[in-house]
Formats: sequence, C-alpha cells, structure tokens
Amino acid sequence: MRLVKVSIGNLKGIEGIVTLNFNDFNVIVGQNDAGKSTILKALDLFLNDNSPKLEDLNNKAESKIISVELSFKSENVQIIIDESVETTFEIEEILSHENLLVIKKEWDVSKSRVSSEVSIIRKKYDDNDCLLLTEPQLIALCGKHQINTQKANNEEFNNPEKRQKIRDFNHANHIGYGYLYENIPSAGKGRIRTIYEEIKKVLPAFEYFKADTSLSENETAIQNFFKRISYKTISQEIDISDVERHVTNKLSEILENITDKINRVVDVEEEVKASISFDWTKLISTSFKSLNDGVDIPLSGRGDGFRRITMMAYFEYLAEQDKSDKQNIIFGFEEPETFLHPSAQEKLFNKLKNMLENGYQIAVSTHSPIIVAKTEKNDIIHIKKTKHGYIAEQNIEDILPIANDLGISVDNQFVSLFDKAKALLLVEGIDDANAFHHIAKEYKANGLIDADFNDLEIAIIPVGGCDSIKHWVTLDLLNKLGKPFYIFQDSDKNNASQISPNYTKLITAGFRDEIDFRISKKRSIENYIPFSKLNSLVPGADLNYGDWDNVKQICIQNPHSIRLGGKKVCGIFFDRLTFAEIRSTFFDGTEDEFMLVYQSLKALIPN
Repeated sequence: MRLVKVSIGNLKGIEGIVTLNFNDFNVIVGQNDAGKSTILKALDLFLNDNSPKLEDLNNKAESKIISVELSFKSENVQIIIDESVETTFEIEEILSHENLLVIKKEWDVSKSRVSSEVSIIRKKYDDNDCLLLTEPQLIALCGKHQINTQKANNEEFNNPEKRQKIRDFNHANHIGYGYLYENIPSAGKGRIRTIYEEIKKVLPAFEYFKADTSLSENETAIQNFFKRISYKTISQEIDISDVERHVTNKLSEILENITDKINRVVDVEEEVKASISFDWTKLISTSFKSLNDGVDIPLSGRGDGFRRITMMAYFEYLAEQDKSDKQNIIFGFEEPETFLHPSAQEKLFNKLKNMLENGYQIAVSTHSPIIVAKTEKNDIIHIKKTKHGYIAEQNIEDILPIANDLGISVDNQFVSLFDKAKALLLVEGIDDANAFHHIAKEYKANGLIDADFNDLEIAIIPVGGCDSIKHWVTLDLLNKLGKPFYIFQDSDKNNASQISPNYTKLITAGFRDEIDFRISKKRSIENYIPFSKLNSLVPGADLNYGDWDNVKQICIQNPHSIRLGGKKVCGIFFDRLTFAEIRSTFFDGTEDEFMLVYQSLKALIPN
C-alpha cells in the first residue's frame, strides 16, 4: 500500500480543503509557523487513530469538522470480505475513479467526546449494485437477470464470483454508475464493516517523531520495532501455547479463590469472573548505555546530539534490511536536523534516502539547507502562509526562492576554486571526484596523457544528481561566473536498452549531449570497479555483477558487507585500482570513455 495523495480540511492553518501529492520521499519546507507540521499531524491523526481537539480547528472554518482523506495505490493486495475467499479492492471496485483506495475520516470537534466518522469511495451502480448484498440477495439478483450461479460440475459459484458476474452483466447492459462515499458504521458485522476491517489490516503504520520529543532509543518507534522482532521470534520458535497453559493452570486456582471471596460479598448481578490474557510484545524491553570512565550511562543522560546518533544508526539498519521483506511503514520527522552538526545532517539525509529502497515512505519537515539542497525538486513540498490562506506548492520549477529562504548556496571554499580553475568537471559525489583524479593520475603515469587535472587547473566539483536543488543552484552560479564546465553523470540505467533518466533531464534542461555533458556507459561509477578486484581484496565475497547492476546494494547485502564498505565501496576501493584494471573497464576496444571526457575538458581551456 503506497500513500499517493493527502487531503486535509480545517486543520490548524488550513481553511477549507488542501490536497497534495505524496511521494516516497517528501521534504516539507517553509518559514516558521507556515504550517509544515500540519501534514505530519494529519497523518498521525488518521493512521494512529488519534482525535483532534477543538483548538486544532482552523479559526476561520465554517464548520466544526476536521477531515483527513488518504488515497493509496492498493497494488492488488489480497483481502477476504466473505466466504474466506480472497479477492482484491480492484476486483470489488472499492476504488475511486483514479483507481485509488480512498478513505476519509472526519471529526466533529464541537462534541464533548470526539471520535472519527469513516467513509470510503467505491463504484456504485444505479441498478444491480451488489457489493453489500448477502448471499441470498446475490442469488435472487442473479435469478432475476438469468445469470447462472452454478459451474459445469453443479458446484455453486462463490460470492466474489457471483458479484463479478453481476458486474459483467451491468457493463454489458450499460448500467450507469458513480463513485460515491460509503459511510462505515462504528460497530456491527455487516459487509461494509468487514471491508473496513480488511482495509485497516493493510494500512501502513505511521511512526511519528515530533520536534519537541527527544529522539532516543526509548522512542516508541524503536521499541515497537524490537517488540515486533521479539514476538515474531517467540511465536515461530517457541511453543507459547504450552507456556500459556502452564501459567494459566498456576494462576487459575489463585484467581478462582479470590473471585469466590469477592462474589460472597456482592449482589448476584454484580458478580465478577477472572480472566487471564497474554501480551508477549510487552515481554522485551531494550536500551543502550554509554560507557564513560567505566560507568554505564543511559543514553537519556547524554546530550540530544549524541542520542540522535542512535536514531541515525537505527535508520541505517532499516535501510540495510532485506528488500524482499516489503515494509508498510511511513516515517514522519519534524526537524530531524535539530542538535546535529552539518556533517551529521548530510549523513542523516543519506540514511533516510537509503530507507526508500526497502519500501518505507518518508516525510520530513525541515529548515536544514543541507537536507533541502540534496533533495530532488519533485520531492519538495513548499508550504506558504499567504493572505489567500494555506498553500502547499509542489512540482516547483523555480527553486531559487526556496534556496534563498533557506540559505542554500555554494560555500566559500567551493567559490574559491573558481578563482584559479580554468575549467570545471561537474560530477555527482565526492567518490566520483576522487575516482576521476585517480584515473587521471594512472593515465598520466602510463603515458596516455601528459597532464592530469591538477596540471591543467581543472577543478572537479561534486554538485549532486540532476534533480538535486543544490545541483541547479550550482549551475546557476556557474553560469553567472562564466566558467566553462563539463558535466559527467551516472546513467542510472537498469539495462543497456533503457534511456538514461539523467540524459533526459539534462537534454530537457537545454544541455547538449557530448558537448556540455556525457552520461556514463555503465550504471554508476561503482560498476567500473572489476568485481574480480573486490573478490581478491575481500576473500569470500564472491561478487559477480554486470554493467547495469546496483553494485552499492549488492555490497550492502553481501555477507562481507562491512569489509566491502557497503554503499561506500567506491570511496574505499577505487583508488586501489591499477592502470590495467581501470583501462579494462573504461576502454571497450574502440574508444576510451575517460579519454572522451578528458579531451572534451581540454577543449574548454582557453589557449
């Protein structure tokens, strides 16, 4: 289940309804008090079954109703709504006109006891609407339209099959329909209630880290994570039924004795009975302690910055888990950069991004120029409070106002490189920059070139990927300074026939292929490291990858991940490559990819 759209009504600074798209990674920016955290609060209200208060109501709202509506891609998830027969939201047409599973919760905050009223959107036919019919009603409706309800072997079609036959009849006879909200009763056992119980089973969890709570190992999200692992281990590897039976037998006699004493002194209608229940998730509690001069100090006794390092380690662990175990969790963070050094903020960003590969969705509200600068434009949600009300701006073309608001700029050390550089090579990251310096050094030592980049006064600048805001801010500055530059970007392709997404973005931005930029002939810089080299340096790794494999992920998942460096494999091993090893991956027998970049750069240098 992937959340793709959020609609919020009358909550905090939102007057009326505001709708925004929700990506896998969402960075919410805006000035103080603009309402960035309102989006996270809405998710918390909905997914964690919390209720808003009267003070959460927008002060200009025309009604006392606060609403949150979430829309999901259901991805053909299996559900059972009757007869223990699996079906899907798609088959049963419990979707909107956009083929999304849409659930709305509304709270009347004027009431003394606030609870949610829930509704879902479904396709409803003007006639022969069958979703909520009982089996006798389905049989009667089929009989009315002479729809056969028995198979060739005289076995009765199950209810999902009957409903499908009725829908087929409706389509064939052009029966009208609409997409309407269906209210969910708060109690009962009807079909619509059963459907909602199935929906609740597949909704993602929302782990919410607020700005005013300390991110530590005691945070509920971390404890819940360990409890889930503990319960899974206990239930799969230990006969808990036998343990529960022994404990129940031991306690029953005592409880019955106490119960009997209570019932002797109360009226018959007030008699009590004892019960025993087990919650194995509460059996385990975890904590970390810091060793300081031989004394164990709980992390709660350390500074906020130190404690947040615990969270970063937690995120890194989640990012490295087996991707086959699909996660159904959304993480929400308010200003996670608080108390973190700028270098730690960049590490935090990388850890959060890596979590996406394991199926998590992330929403972050932030003031950090470092986090925003590394974020792709399409993942930015810019919150503005104007005279026209609350505005959530997305698909932003002009990112400079955001950059200026948050102070995103190229640092002074970066600018100083322009003073002496004759030309610039723009690459994605520091590993790419170091790799190109190493290649040039080896090519010069072996006579293929007579000057490396330092000799030519060519500066290699890591500017991020094509979509990062920092990348385009950097390019804007480069254009203003008038320095010639050449761009080299990873292809990020998954196979040879695919068109590189980075190629498309650069062409769209007005850059010319092989004149202004070149895209790598392999997936990324890591693919230029022969796997035989890594196998020789890390015995037992037994790596084997091709030009389009995700080498970082392969190294992360390898049993020798730590020795390989995981995603840092390039930074650790590229400068150990010999000239012959480099040449074997850059020269295809006809042309040398590095030499093409080198010659393009040399052509930029003024005579």
